[in-house]
Order: sequence, then C-alpha cells, then structure tokens
Amino acid sequence: MTQWHENIIMANGIHIHYYQAGDLSKPTIILLHGLTDSGLCWTHVARALEQDYAVIMPDARGHGSSDGVASGFSNEILADDVAGLIQALQLEKPILLGHSMGGMTALTAAVRYPELLRAILLEDPSIIDRSPQQAGSAARSTQMVKWLTDLKAMSRDELLARVRRENPTWPQEEYGPWADAKVAVDLAVCQSIGVIQRYWRDLNAHITCPVLLITGDVERGVRVTPETAHEVLRYWPAGEVVHIAGTGHNIRRDNYPDFMQAVQTFLHKVS
Repeated sequence: MTQWHENIIMANGIHIHYYQAGDLSKPTIILLHGLTDSGLCWTHVARALEQDYAVIMPDARGHGSSDGVASGFSNEILADDVAGLIQALQLEKPILLGHSMGGMTALTAAVRYPELLRAILLEDPSIIDRSPQQAGSAARSTQMVKWLTDLKAMSRDELLARVRRENPTWPQEEYGPWADAKVAVDLAVCQSIGVIQRYWRDLNAHITCPVLLITGDVERGVRVTPETAHEVLRYWPAGEVVHIAGTGHNIRRDNYPDFMQAVQTFLHKVS
C-alpha cells in the first residue's frame, strides 16, 4: 500500500481523510463505504481498478480518520461532504460507487449535485419501504449501538476471529480493514442511524445520470427486494440492475469475481 497516496483535506467544514490509488489524470471513481466501515474496506476493489482509474477512498464523517458527527449526520450532509471533496480535489465528473449507506450517499449526491457526477453504482443501498417511525426507531439505534460497543470491547485478534468465523467465504483482504474500521468508528453514527434514512422514491424520481444497482438475495439479508429493483428502473432513464445470486448485503465480499465483472462492464460503458 506504500504506493497509495494518503491525505486529509478540508471539505464541507470538516477534515476528510482519504486514500488515493492511481493517477488523477485518469478517470476518477470515488468509493463510498457503508455504516461502520472505512475507506480501506474497499482495498480489494481498488486494487482491481487502480490501473485504469484514479480511485479515491474517503472515510465518511464519524468513520476512520475523518472528523466526527458533531456538525450533523444525514444522507444530505454525507452527500455534501462528497461534493466538497470533489470540489476541493478539483475532480472532473467522477463516478461514485457506494455500498449500503454509501449507496444512499451516492443517490443523494446525484440528486443534489448532478453537474458534478458522471454516473453512480450502488451495492445494495438502503432503498427500503419504511415508515418514518420505523426509520427513526430508537430500538434499531439501540441495537446497533450494543452491537458496535460489543465489537469495540474486543481485541483486534478477537475481531478478526469473529469476522472470519461469521464470514468464512470472504476474501482474505476483507478481514483486516473490517476489523480496524470497527475500532475507529464513532459510536455516534449508530445513534444517528434513523436520521440517515429517507424515502427512496423522493430521491430516485430526480436521478438523471447512468445508474447501476447491484443486488443479492433477500433470504441472505439484502436490503433491495426484487420488487424494488424492478420499480427503480421506472425512475432511472439510464438505469441497470444486476442480480448476483448467492450473496447478501455485502455483495462484493460474498462474490468478488461476479461483483467486479458487473462493475467493470458498467464502467466500460460510462467512462
């Protein structure tokens, strides 16, 4: 990883930490991680893309080495952070690839800043039909806080043993960044979990750029149902959906080869 560039930049009023792989003279792709992950959780994907793209892997606010959530935490604020990063680095029409929370950030950024983006790719974003009461459920927040608190009480070796035991088919490159991200993340992001939800149709009705939605199997815990995946295509003028069977919410970790094939096929069309 010594060839990767690491930096902290001021954007949208906070310090955002990021890694950069590849040269900025190439087309740029920004990888947006999910809740409680970090930029380095994209390491395996970045290795596959860095020959053809400048790959930017930021830590979202409250995650990794970026500033915390004292000034707010929502889809809109996270999207503003990404826009600020794009502008601060003077990136020309980057592509966004987001997982889960990062997917919702990408969707929101495509609505708020369409002029800044070339396309977005979404790995099982949280486009779920929930009532406002369900989205802001205190019980969900409490459950997440307990889960993360328990993880933070473990040693790194214990964290690695747990993630390997629970996800034995993941590529080896995934385990270390996953464990390190859990140590670094601010518990406050889980306390704000309800805030980041937004009625997804409000977003999708305003998407104009090319979109790839990558989905997995509901029985394995994905957020996006087949019905929702079918419905979103009515909203996206240049939208595609790829289903990767046998995968759950962490699609790229469950089936890295098929995930990367879908990503690179789409990138070839839009780059």
